[in-house]
Amino acid sequence: MSVPREAADWQGQRLYIAPDNPAGRNLALLLQQQGATVLGIVDNLKQGTDVCNHASQSKPYDAVLIAVSDFQQKIAQGMVQNGFVAKKIWCCQSLNPLQFQPYKASSALHKLKALLQQTVTLVLDLLPKTKIVYYAEKYADSNLLVAFAEHHKLHKNLYLVVKDAQRRFHPAQIDSPWRVRWLLQRAKVLVLDHESTDPLFNRIRTQAKVVQLWHGLPFKHLAGNKHFAHILDEAFVSSSSWFNQQIFPGMFKAKHYLDFGYPRNDALLQRSTERCWHNALPLEQLQQLRAGKKLIVYMPTYRDNGQNEHPIDWAALQQFLVKQDAVFVMKTHPFLAPFDDLHQQQDCDRIFHYPGRFNVYPWLADADLLITDYSSVAFDFLLCNKPVLHFMYDIDQYAKVRGQFAIDKEDFIAGSTAETFAQLLEQMALDLESDRFAAKRQALRQKFSMVNTESCPVLIEYLEQLQQQR
Repeated sequence: MSVPREAADWQGQRLYIAPDNPAGRNLALLLQQQGATVLGIVDNLKQGTDVCNHASQSKPYDAVLIAVSDFQQKIAQGMVQNGFVAKKIWCCQSLNPLQFQPYKASSALHKLKALLQQTVTLVLDLLPKTKIVYYAEKYADSNLLVAFAEHHKLHKNLYLVVKDAQRRFHPAQIDSPWRVRWLLQRAKVLVLDHESTDPLFNRIRTQAKVVQLWHGLPFKHLAGNKHFAHILDEAFVSSSSWFNQQIFPGMFKAKHYLDFGYPRNDALLQRSTERCWHNALPLEQLQQLRAGKKLIVYMPTYRDNGQNEHPIDWAALQQFLVKQDAVFVMKTHPFLAPFDDLHQQQDCDRIFHYPGRFNVYPWLADADLLITDYSSVAFDFLLCNKPVLHFMYDIDQYAKVRGQFAIDKEDFIAGSTAETFAQLLEQMALDLESDRFAAKRQALRQKFSMVNTESCPVLIEYLEQLQQQR
């Protein structure tokens, strides 16, 4: 019987890493630092100069290691089908410390269950496709949720389905597994803002008119869906005609690229009472927190290398905020902030942590200053015409994990920058005192032809037109 392995066990070994995503690339870097020989990346779908799709393309190897993810079993199954040896496949269970468990093939019962599901799928394929379905997995992100909430106000005969839901995002949400399956296979128009490797989902998306909302204009490179040979979505929606012409067609395959704007950005253009407050902390709490103070919102990007501790001296930041008469709200990834309430930083009554699974955009609309790093929120916030500060303390390491950036750094940064905490305090003070980069923000808005009108009305009209088409 195979026993768990740690980083030292792979020293001198010839390894392939899977899949070709930031988590896989980071695992490759970590193992190389531990003395392993990484021969390349294995991915069942994606193409690349150092990417193997089949065992026939590989060099002699000792093991294939799968990075931490929710889909390790499916990734391993695909690799076995593509000729890789099951006994040489290991699944990473943690990064700190690095630990690996051997891949275990599916049991006979699991295979029988999968066969039954395939049979049900074939039967449901025969049903007429008539419905508009908004689809999420685990988290109903802000673009999808805001669009559905506004659409649902006008018409009740549409559905928000959330597979493996982590919480309640909207009162009309459907998350019963069989109802999710039923509605997905009845969808004529399928609206989403994420990508998935789930075989059932990628089967269904070929039978419906798929409208991909995604979740932001990218600075960092995205894999998109271009590696799915059989996929051609009906439409891809963004907030920039320039990105739709120059960037997104190389990442996402669609018949049409539409600059309708992002539904989540509607909050940045609306009065507070008009914003969608579903899955957001309430307006009353925001007003009580501010109470005339300046509001700083910090939204850092998730680090796939696991280094998600930010170089912030909380006590020094608290002193700064008192002096500036400001409050600081930090919103991180759902994995890092799984709580459901606003958390105060210990011993700091000016610093708060916003729940990661909630929509922060209704609060962001009132911010006097946004701090971020490589996140698409920097583009969104241009619509507010307020200062943006980029805290890029690890840009070299981040680039190693994420790979190439989608656009030049000069076309992303429209404000001040900081690489250390001392610089962060210095730039925050300057940004709160005066607006130094208004001209640069205007130049970027114009270059990218960013939509500065509400997205939901035009999007909803388009979805209903698709539903009426034969």
